[in-house]
Amino acid sequence: GIYFFGWGFTWVPWFFMLSGFILFSAEARRPRSESVLSYVSRRLVSIYPLYAVSLLAAFVIAKTQGVAPSFPVLLLQVWLAQAWVPLITERTLQMQCWFISCLVVYWVAFRPLFGCVSRLKSLSGVVSCMIVLYLLPWLAVSLPAIAGDAEWYEEHTFGRLDSPLDFVVVFLKFHPLCYVHVFILGLLLARFRELLEPFAKHVAVANVMQVLAPLGYLGLLLVFCLPALRPPGAKLSARLSVLLPLQSAVLLGLAGLPGAELPFVAAKAAQLNFLEGYSYAVYVMQFICYHLWPAAQAGPIFFAFLAAVAVVAVHAVQRPAEALWQRHRACAWLTPVALTGLLGVLSALPEPTRNTDLPAFRELEDLVVDVRLSLLAEGEDSGGRQGAALINPSMLFRDNGAEAVFAARRHRRTSERSPGFYDGRSVTVVEEIWHSEVVLGTLVLDDVAWSSWLRGGTPVEVRDLHRWSGLRTVTSSRWVHLCVRERWIPENNTLVRLVVTGPEDAKVFQRFPDVIGAPGISVAFNSYPPLGRYGCGQDQAVSQMYLAEGVDPRYPRNKSYGIRLDCGHQDRAEKNWIPFQHEGRLHFVYSVLPHVVAEARSDGRCGNRFYSSFAPLVKLQAEHPGLALRGSAQAVRVDDPDATPRLPKAHYLALLHIVDPKTHRYAHFAYRFKAEAPFDILQVSSQLPLMAAEPDEGGPSFAFASGLALRGQQIVVTYAAGDRDPRALVMPLQRLDAMFATDVAPGQAAGSLAAAASFGGELRPASF
Repeated sequence: GIYFFGWGFTWVPWFFMLSGFILFSAEARRPRSESVLSYVSRRLVSIYPLYAVSLLAAFVIAKTQGVAPSFPVLLLQVWLAQAWVPLITERTLQMQCWFISCLVVYWVAFRPLFGCVSRLKSLSGVVSCMIVLYLLPWLAVSLPAIAGDAEWYEEHTFGRLDSPLDFVVVFLKFHPLCYVHVFILGLLLARFRELLEPFAKHVAVANVMQVLAPLGYLGLLLVFCLPALRPPGAKLSARLSVLLPLQSAVLLGLAGLPGAELPFVAAKAAQLNFLEGYSYAVYVMQFICYHLWPAAQAGPIFFAFLAAVAVVAVHAVQRPAEALWQRHRACAWLTPVALTGLLGVLSALPEPTRNTDLPAFRELEDLVVDVRLSLLAEGEDSGGRQGAALINPSMLFRDNGAEAVFAARRHRRTSERSPGFYDGRSVTVVEEIWHSEVVLGTLVLDDVAWSSWLRGGTPVEVRDLHRWSGLRTVTSSRWVHLCVRERWIPENNTLVRLVVTGPEDAKVFQRFPDVIGAPGISVAFNSYPPLGRYGCGQDQAVSQMYLAEGVDPRYPRNKSYGIRLDCGHQDRAEKNWIPFQHEGRLHFVYSVLPHVVAEARSDGRCGNRFYSSFAPLVKLQAEHPGLALRGSAQAVRVDDPDATPRLPKAHYLALLHIVDPKTHRYAHFAYRFKAEAPFDILQVSSQLPLMAAEPDEGGPSFAFASGLALRGQQIVVTYAAGDRDPRALVMPLQRLDAMFATDVAPGQAAGSLAAAASFGGELRPASF
């Protein structure tokens, strides 16, 4: 909410420059003859003990939450190599400590670099080298600007490596090679200061030194406060860093010149030097303290707690470790060896089991089972998803059931509260962030393994779900920057923003199922609209339905384009449409009551609409106007008279749910509708026995059906229990057929539906 606070990342490069400056000054003042190994070991004592303790603490926290990185990632972190491997840099514990990986490299190279810089004998030579290094980061601005996209790096999403662009962005943000020039600039600045010493008593030089730090701070303050002064491509260019001249002015102004009095500002700032021993501890321990803090908000009390932890860490860990390492130099290398072994043992411990309140397998009756879907998406074994859940799964069987296509929504929620501005006044901004993305994958099905799983055997695991990173807008932009919904609450001066980061609730289906081996599928999904060139109007910040065709679930990074389906309203939420194919044309059930079916074209336009109604649902809605009737999942065509004696003709099978908007309780039903226009509803089943669960954030238990698939004569209803447990209800088509009553009058059917949707207790049909 506050623009100024978005610039904290710029001080890490400044620290590299400060490190080079201090190391050069110390070496020039008191040269030491020691090996590179001894030099690095001596430098490590100042940072590694606290880093090791913080890494161990962060691992314990991540392990208890089930999001600990894999051991190879931990191994790279223990040996300070995380910044060298872009594949894991953004998926590590203590992510903010990546800079230590760079420092070790610069320490190794320090002696040769010191020798080169020391050989510069003139101010003009030093200044020339500094100018070259000042200009170097501007390549990150000028080259993309010439290409027409200075903000090209915004295509990257933190933690993702789905394309060469992602790899390049991570490399530029964190790799040690990208900050060598900053470290060298620190050396040059120290050499410049050394060469200025003979002029320290000159009045003009003294006056310049007095104003150098204030001018540097003023320039940085203006950049950090005024959006108009924001450098092009700031998130990358300022990191590399185009602000180096201003930061150099601050550093040189605070250091002063040898043989001269400290400038006024530097003398005042020197009174705070006692804090430098604790600043590193604060930086290292900040996120561990935040994880331990019982509240989501970090106010003054939290920062007092963080400061107290930093003081304890310095006196209980850092200083004793420094004393020990000085007496026993071997500790510098034995510590990472011991930490490697300890983390290896802890990594081998089993992960905590999630969703222990629901059984992984439950047999409801013979051949009717409810099972947990063993879905694993990319990054989950390395903790990259920070506790996200895979929910609302969808399935499609291809090639006569030999292959299954899976889609799910990876979802987690966070909340942030900060001061901000709205309508010209200071307000409290509450930002609810739904981290949402669709993952896709396939699995070759083995009939024996499938049957064994449905009898309580080893679960069928789907381990290759990948983020649908190839999804693009019609303008070829990535599906990452979406409209934000805002709600103003004048009673407590609060602006609530809902930020959804990606697409939601994908439904997978195949337009031409008879084509064996066709790689492409169709995906219908809902999403907040991507931001247009002129942003997003307030009335447009609502979920809409989209269609992407030709999606290859085996390679979801391949480009596919989401087209908005222009069958509904742009100013109100659209979701839960039911896709199905009829006579080679795509249709959607737009509404269950009335039953509205719309023909959809590949360009998003809608063709014919068909309207009908079903008397029991009409009666139910009239008697219970507070309930909402909605569709879900996809529809499948059934033409198996032997398996469906209660409807022995071709028809479509779909799902609907009845929800009480006040209590958020759901009841799910299957229904059948005609296989020709106007697609009248023919029958509604008794309630499906889905297992409900309480969501992690609390609230009433519920389940949400999200997928429907047919494999031979087996029906699979996929759903999520409590927005945290992906599951499937599997039963023979004949058993589902028995749940449709053909001898019940419309009034009695409505009464049965109303009873099932009464929400007065556990929602289960008596037959189960």
